[in-house]
This record gives sequence, C-alpha cells and structure tokens, in this order.
Amino acid sequence: MTTILFLVGSLRRDSLNARLARVAARELPAGYDAVFFDIGTLPFYSGDLEGEHTPAVVRHFRDAVRGSDGVLFAIPEYNFALPGLVKNAVDWASRPMLPRNSIVGIPMNAAVATISATNGIRSLTDLKRIWANCGGVTVNSFDFVLQSAPAKFIEQDGVETLEPISLKTLRFALDNLERLIEHKAGQAIEANWDAFAESLK
Repeated sequence: MTTILFLVGSLRRDSLNARLARVAARELPAGYDAVFFDIGTLPFYSGDLEGEHTPAVVRHFRDAVRGSDGVLFAIPEYNFALPGLVKNAVDWASRPMLPRNSIVGIPMNAAVATISATNGIRSLTDLKRIWANCGGVTVNSFDFVLQSAPAKFIEQDGVETLEPISLKTLRFALDNLERLIEHKAGQAIEANWDAFAESLK
C-alpha cells in the first residue's frame, strides 16, 4: 500500500482546508492509503527540545513523514504568507538536518483553500520552496489554489466534495504527486543529500 500523509495547516474547527484534505483523501486511487497527522499538536520548535528532550509527539510526526510515500498539505494563506503552524511543522520535520532529516527525498504537493477570490498562491510557493530547501521533492509544474472556496464545496450522495471543475483540478494535483512517487523522484535527492553529509565527515 502506498501511503499519502495529509497535513492540514489550519486549527479552525470548520476549516476549509481540513474539508479540502478530506475530499482529496477520498480521491486517492486504489492501492493508496490516506493517513492524517494533526500538526496542531506539535509544540513550538525549540532547540532545547532536541535530542533526548524531543517530545514523543515530535518523534511520531517525524516517523510519519519519513514513513510516508508522499505528503499532501492543505493550507490557508495568512497575511500573504505561510501560516506559522505549517512552518513550525516543517522546522520539526527537518531536524536534525544531518545526516538525513525526515523530509529528504519525500515527494510533496500542496493545495490552498481560501475565501479570497485572488490570493493564496504565496502560501503554497513559500511551502514548496522551504520543503525543497530541506531536501524534499515538490510538484513544480502545477499549483492548486481553491479560491472563493466556500462556494466550491457541494454535497453529492450525502458526501461533501467539490464542484466538477474544482474536483478535476484537485485530481490533477493528486495525479502529479502520484507520478513523483511512482517514478521514485526522491532517489536522486537522497543520493545527493547522503553524498553531501558524507563530504562533511
């Protein structure tokens, strides 16, 4: 079974991005399994909590990232930037940076659900840039921002989904992530990272 880890970058009870993540999880093809981790349970990052002081929830989170075949973030945009909740999760996942942090080689795509009719892309591009800097692999050729999101959710046979055009776009975003996984796009990144770590010895 191929595992996609879903991470939601909003703490709001009726979060649009949590709803979007649930729709996306139901759209995974046969052979794929959706796993969720609540990044809101992570403490604020501090180097004082590293090593033997690392909280159990952080260790579980790193294991979840490392053990996944791919990650899909569903995140909002706050003040034209990435939410602190999401940056905090990436900071934890990327430590210790060497010899190989849990992000290295892991394919990731992101989706943004926003009430705005125009904004959202900055949060997504922030996240992809940071993820790649930490050794991860990102979908670069397509960005999915669900603008005016409250109007895009519909109910079909008692299950929440997206209106047809938005749903088709979401499926395309998932397809792109799945291609990175199927083509083992992270292997070259892992090899380069390991070579860099070895060169520092």
